Amino acid sequence: MVSLGCPKNRVDSEVMLGLLEQAGYQLTPEADDAEVLIVNTCGFINSAKQESIDTILEMNHYRETGQLKALVMAGCLSQRYQQTLWDDLPEVDAMVGTGEFHRIVEAVEGALNGTRPSFWGEMPVSGLAAPRKLTTPNYTAYLKIAEGCDHSCAFCAIPQMRGGYRSRPLQDIVAEAKRLVAQGVRELILIAQDSTIWGHDLYGHPELPRLLYALQEIPDLVFVRIMYSYPTQITPDLVRAMRDLPVVAPYLDMPLQHAHPELLQKMGRPFRRDKTDRVLGMIRDAIPDITLRTTFIVGFPGETDDHFQTLLNFIEEMRFDHVGIFTYSHEEGTRAEKLGDPVSEAVKQRRRREAMLVQRKLVGSVRGRHIGHVMPVLIEDIGDTVSVGRGATDAPGIDGVTYVKGRFSPGQIIPVKISGTREYDLLAEALM
Repeated sequence: MVSLGCPKNRVDSEVMLGLLEQAGYQLTPEADDAEVLIVNTCGFINSAKQESIDTILEMNHYRETGQLKALVMAGCLSQRYQQTLWDDLPEVDAMVGTGEFHRIVEAVEGALNGTRPSFWGEMPVSGLAAPRKLTTPNYTAYLKIAEGCDHSCAFCAIPQMRGGYRSRPLQDIVAEAKRLVAQGVRELILIAQDSTIWGHDLYGHPELPRLLYALQEIPDLVFVRIMYSYPTQITPDLVRAMRDLPVVAPYLDMPLQHAHPELLQKMGRPFRRDKTDRVLGMIRDAIPDITLRTTFIVGFPGETDDHFQTLLNFIEEMRFDHVGIFTYSHEEGTRAEKLGDPVSEAVKQRRRREAMLVQRKLVGSVRGRHIGHVMPVLIEDIGDTVSVGRGATDAPGIDGVTYVKGRFSPGQIIPVKISGTREYDLLAEALM
């Protein structure tokens, strides 16, 4: 299995692996040993689409150099282009979209039998409770709490690939969380296209605080981390739950995409700059040690130098802990397609560099505020004299790490005192 793209895709890959293992298939990490190769594709932006196609063609070479008998294409790119890719990629023996990845066993069997099956329907979210084969370290897991998206951001094609927003029932999520913790997971990372709106379609209004209280009751769970939040649904009740529940990490991922009101309106973002400022202030007042992560897009059609300067000022003023900057990708089928792609690639890349430079200049003081603080750190790796881990301040794969003096075991959670910083990373001494 080659899994590309976001953590949500990764969860789908883990479910597919779990279903295949349950059906009696033997899994191998080596592509040249595999009789069946599955590529779970990403179709979000042009570079991701190209990576997906290149990976499929690369995997197809194992028909000659390895044991490959069947090549299966799954994921967002399959769902987005369906019959077009089916016709253009004769190398693929079966295709499964995001809506029917739970039929992966059927797809593999058909691919091996030469029937070349394809499945592109919409899966009910109850199917997310299928068995999973974790591809993360055994102490960390992503927990998908909803599927799809109801927002209509102009630059985004995700609703085309994932459908409308569908919350998983509370009991379904908690049951999976308990199973994961029983397997040794200590950190659960909540993911959805919009985590903060979870439950609105099932219970009449967003119920993320209720879910957090339920997760708090699970013994041995240490961290719950919230990713993909929207300012519009960050309520006082949610902030109180984050503040009061020990299991909830003081960390919030909130992709904002821009700061200028004209660009936000063009992007179709469902919030205003003044609302965002109030929400950020409310969060920081209630949780002074909160770690805030966000992402922005530069080079959206119509972005002027003045618009971009507003974004730079916003980054400098708000002093986020972690910032990701992406250049706009012109995507067919989105509402922004008709706007063209008037900002040159050179300007996009220059603006990205400038924005990252502003953030880099802030990192030392922003991260330095943790010096002297005591926090638990989850150890992930071990060196000769130091161990590498993460505290509440950092999500896996996208943020920094914490270097702890001494040798500790991966998966171990130890109290540390932060003693310094190294760009995006923290330095610490163990208190044990």
